[in-house]
Amino acid sequence: MHIDFGFLLSNAPGKGLKLEKAPFKLTEEYVTVMGGVESDTFRDFRRKMARGFQALQLNAEKIIIIVEMMFMGQSDLPCFAGGAPLIGELKDRLFPSGKRRLTEAEA
Repeated sequence: MHIDFGFLLSNAPGKGLKLEKAPFKLTEEYVTVMGGVESDTFRDFRRKMARGFQALQLNAEKIIIIVEMMFMGQSDLPCFAGGAPLIGELKDRLFPSGKRRLTEAEA
């Protein structure tokens, strides 16, 4: 798994062209390697992804504070190219249903 913090915060691939619309990429090849959508491996993957997202939400306030502090001290970094609005966009990604955390079923 690879987490691209620049992509997470503001700068999408494509040299400034916002080509990516998906919040998460899961290719057919990954699904095939896991044995298809009906496989135990894929079901386990889904469970772990949901738990991981819930863990992110549990720690979201800390993550947001760290990003805000980084922005205040190093706003010239490429990942902050979107300016101050990117903090709100990060919050929206961490809480897609508003300010409440997702249930396990929703995640």
